[in-house]
Amino acid sequence: MFIVDRDRVLNLWRRARNLIVLVIITVAMLQDQKPSPALVVGLVIGGLGWVVLALRILPSRQHLAAVCVTLAAGLWLTTLVGPGLAPVYVIVAIASSAAALDLITTGVVTGTGLIALIIALAGHDVAASAIALWCGVTIVVTLLVLLRRQRTAGAEQERMLADEQARAAALAERARLAREIHDVLAHSLSALSVQLETAAALLERDRTADAAVLIDRAGTLARDGLTETRRAVSALRGDPLPVPELVGELTAGYGRDLDAPATFTVDGEPRELDAETGLALFRAAQEALTNVRKHAPGSAVETRLRYEVGTVALRVRNHGPAGPPVSGLSSGYGLIGLRERAELAGGTIEVGPDNGEGGDGGEGGWLVDLRMPG
Repeated sequence: MFIVDRDRVLNLWRRARNLIVLVIITVAMLQDQKPSPALVVGLVIGGLGWVVLALRILPSRQHLAAVCVTLAAGLWLTTLVGPGLAPVYVIVAIASSAAALDLITTGVVTGTGLIALIIALAGHDVAASAIALWCGVTIVVTLLVLLRRQRTAGAEQERMLADEQARAAALAERARLAREIHDVLAHSLSALSVQLETAAALLERDRTADAAVLIDRAGTLARDGLTETRRAVSALRGDPLPVPELVGELTAGYGRDLDAPATFTVDGEPRELDAETGLALFRAAQEALTNVRKHAPGSAVETRLRYEVGTVALRVRNHGPAGPPVSGLSSGYGLIGLRERAELAGGTIEVGPDNGEGGDGGEGGWLVDLRMPG
């Protein structure tokens, strides 16, 4: 499909327009003046410089050389034939310097060109008002070119800023998707792994009935994983989550799967939270309980969800290892993802050994403490 680049077309039109103006001025000067070798040489040199400036095909240093050549040719033609169309070459040279060169160089070229133009016109006894008019036109055209250049630079900066913002948004969304994938897979697969490893050990001891129970539980976990996937998709779409129900189910599931003491408490009046806050609380509870499954399976767990004014806090605490850690399951990204998720939603999280500062005798275990605005 052919897509029109508006800026490219506009630039091509400007170059073509400048060349058309050159042809018109050259023909007009040849008609007004009796052709002479000096006039032809001046028109050829000035015309070549004009063409090079119009096409903008040279780097800055060579572009400055083309400006000087065109300026000199314009002054030569003005000295030769007097006022008329010859000063247009001077205007083109100065305007071209404003379009492509730095401001200091443009200032020097403009000042030098105007002084030389005044001297050349004064040599033909041109009225002061006419000289002032030519100088005024030159200055106005130069200022317009500088203004257009500034606008173009500003538009380019805005485009680059928009590209950077779009790139940052894409990276943030990619990180968000990565967190969701990790959280869903880590929880479901680690729980499945524990169940299947235990079932395999039971089968080696010919305890097929017990193994069948665990395999059936593994099937339940797999179905729960599918539910988690659908829930993650729903959260990514911005749907609010029933946080108390979900955290309560997670806690009860931990106690049921590992036959461990697990309590869940809600303080305050539950209220609807935005999707990011609800998802951060749910994922924190999920990650904390998944870590207990990995590092202290069977340990007693307390989960507390507390609704305060403007804040919702989640605390998950276990009371020390009840069984050996399950090796080979830690990816190292869970806590990183929790911190990223909490910070993005304006919350804070503290994770570390439980020193019993909560005043409820929880010393010896591990504590995850998340506070979110909401």
